[in-house]
Amino acid sequence: MVVDLANLPNMIETVTTAIDRLIESARPYQGLIPSILDRQTGEMLDAMPPAIPGQRDGDRAHLGANLIHDQALLLTMYALAESEGRADYAEAADTYLERFATHCTNTPTGIFPWGEHAYWHLKNDAIGNSYLLREREDDPPVTHDHLRQAPLWLWEKLNGINPESVYRFSEGLDGHWSEGEPLEIEEEYIRHAYIMYKRPYNRGARSCDFPRHGGFYIFDWAFVYAKSGREDFAGRIGRMLDYWWAKRDDLGLLLIESRSPEDDDNFYQVNTAGQTLSLGVSLLEAAPLVESGNPELAATMRERGQVYVDGFFNAPHDTANGVFVLSCQRGSNAIKQTTPIWGSEYGVWPASYVALTCLCGYRITRDQRLLDWAAAAGHSYADEPFPSDVAVPSMDSGLGLGLLADLYDLTQDGGWLDRAGRLGEFLIDRYCDAPIPRGAAGIEWYESQMGPSFLLHGLARVGLMARDGLPCPLDADYTAR
Repeated sequence: MVVDLANLPNMIETVTTAIDRLIESARPYQGLIPSILDRQTGEMLDAMPPAIPGQRDGDRAHLGANLIHDQALLLTMYALAESEGRADYAEAADTYLERFATHCTNTPTGIFPWGEHAYWHLKNDAIGNSYLLREREDDPPVTHDHLRQAPLWLWEKLNGINPESVYRFSEGLDGHWSEGEPLEIEEEYIRHAYIMYKRPYNRGARSCDFPRHGGFYIFDWAFVYAKSGREDFAGRIGRMLDYWWAKRDDLGLLLIESRSPEDDDNFYQVNTAGQTLSLGVSLLEAAPLVESGNPELAATMRERGQVYVDGFFNAPHDTANGVFVLSCQRGSNAIKQTTPIWGSEYGVWPASYVALTCLCGYRITRDQRLLDWAAAAGHSYADEPFPSDVAVPSMDSGLGLGLLADLYDLTQDGGWLDRAGRLGEFLIDRYCDAPIPRGAAGIEWYESQMGPSFLLHGLARVGLMARDGLPCPLDADYTAR
């Protein structure tokens, strides 16, 4: 069925209504948008609502703001400032980033308070520690975890405001290299790092290194290398490149983490197809940033990135039957975990998460396999019923919508825009029945950690494409990888 896009609910108006309210919510906090809000009034909630299934309190940003949560929203605001003549949107996004870059980044290590376990506490006007939001008997140090990729446009903005903070952050990433037991391991990194202490992170029973985080750090270092030409940043890239290269198997796949206890069935000798692809695409995307200064390093990044992309396709996907593999057993290649369409939980990404990474890689390589995998996932988002009994995070819905929009952008097949229009109409009904969207289906509050920035981005992109055609002034967002 072809949808008359002109008769759909006004997606752009839905997004601008939400942005207007979010800007108002940010005014008391010098432009930073509170993470958890009342959907009607826009007031920050003093009491933290209960976590939805699959959400961890130690990942939330209660009474605070988290730039990694908001980056897709800020990208949307910049695009709508241009397309809708809303200069106030660009001004609000600039105010947010200026406040963050000049007020929130002067940490002892240089590492920013953002990501999975840290944020900026708005009431205390200090670094917020998400670990303190869950019941713990110890006094955990505030911890950095990148959570998602920081995109090039964001680094350009932050560098334009406070370049010193960007360099300090990139140097501070050295804190992700760990020390301690077992002593026989010469070198190991962990996706966590101390923000307030200049010392290596303590090793535990698990390495907890995760391939995708290596790609995040490489992209960060590639940006500052491109700006500075400093060879120490090229050295950092090479060190991380070699770390993972030695750990691939014969299929080109990488383990979820390189060291796990033998009795941990979820991690021990479990390959991660999604994270192998994530690292590979990050290498392909970062390579042009180092090309002029170090073409040999760029060539190595491309060669190894392609190996990881090939490894992703060596996982036992069955896309014709809707089987999208997230992880598989090393050795047997038996499926361990597939990606859901709706209803992701911590550690289990939605299929759209991986499919958009495929499309990012496709834009760089034109590898048809990447487009085909993403298209198969796109059909699932158009066809699989939305569950009525699951608190589907707005991230799943927003990325699913963004996937359909990007498939249209890349193929110019109007069928993808029709599917996006139908899905967008449905999502407006499910999430946007108040000025500010729900954080997840069926709940009554907004929460940035659940991914509403992706929902607003997806609605805006589809709305702009339907109204104005291509090219779309709002770029795809590939940071969830």
